[in-house]
Amino acid sequence: MDIYSKATFLSEFQPRNLAKHLQNKDWLFAEYNESSEQRKDGKYYRAFVFRNKERTVFGLKEFYEDRQTDFRQLAARVVSDEKLRSEMISDDEDLRKIWKRH
Repeated sequence: MDIYSKATFLSEFQPRNLAKHLQNKDWLFAEYNESSEQRKDGKYYRAFVFRNKERTVFGLKEFYEDRQTDFRQLAARVVSDEKLRSEMISDDEDLRKIWKRH
């Protein structure tokens, strides 16, 4: 994960259309953004990030485009699809840092 900006702001959200039997509070989801002006490489950056309640598992999917994607559906897939979730799990220390206040 590339974190070039000094300010870290996460916008938290809930999964969309999640089946009732999967609606637990074990996972937290957020979006992290950096504009091209905030970055040394001049690229727009968005990250879908998640963690478990215990702060032992962190994950992300990165996007380098200025397209606004609704990450709530992706969050629902992370909860319901263990294979997809495991593919997004990361040991990047920056993930722990950006979740510190959330």
